[in-house]
Amino acid sequence: MMRQCREATLLGNHDKIDYVLDKPIGVVPSKESSEFATFDAAAHEKHVENANDAQCVMLSSMSLELQRQHEHMLPYEMLKHLESLYASQAQTMEYEILRDLFKCKLHDGGKVSEHVLKMIGLIERLASIGAVLPVNVSTNLILPCLPSSFENFIVNFNMNNTKVGLPELHNMLKTYESSTAKLKSVLMVSSSAKSSKWKNKQQQKMKASKDVTWSY
Repeated sequence: MMRQCREATLLGNHDKIDYVLDKPIGVVPSKESSEFATFDAAAHEKHVENANDAQCVMLSSMSLELQRQHEHMLPYEMLKHLESLYASQAQTMEYEILRDLFKCKLHDGGKVSEHVLKMIGLIERLASIGAVLPVNVSTNLILPCLPSSFENFIVNFNMNNTKVGLPELHNMLKTYESSTAKLKSVLMVSSSAKSSKWKNKQQQKMKASKDVTWSY
């Protein structure tokens, strides 16, 4: 909601007044004070005018209940109140997303693409609520969740100190999975062929042995 309010203010042809979201309206000093001599009345009046415009835009982007709560607030105060209102909710979301991240585990036979995309989605959800993880931290969350069949990939990745973004890591893991699957298939075919040859030789030996026995 906080981001929506800020975006609504910017999109409503108010891109030059977004300062009202970050700066409260100052208090007008009394004429007797020393501050009054340097007080910019025109700038203050402009600030009030811009804040009123932004307030209308922000309120229009809210639900009726939120409008009721914020109708007497100016943009700066409105945004601060929304921050406090949604802080606990964001903390709960962060906990739940991190919990789901740490529970992720790819088991043998599972598809690495689906698994990694799920983890990237969770990492992006964290970023959307302000908890941005560095790429190396995200990578170190993903790699340990892979099964032992990816051990060689992980060793080479770390030994080469590879630095890639999450989309590139996803593609690398898909390629590795595909190549190892092909290699495994070739080995199985080769093993099957060798086994078949061995059986044929054994059968030929047994047949030859029987022929010798019958000749007597």
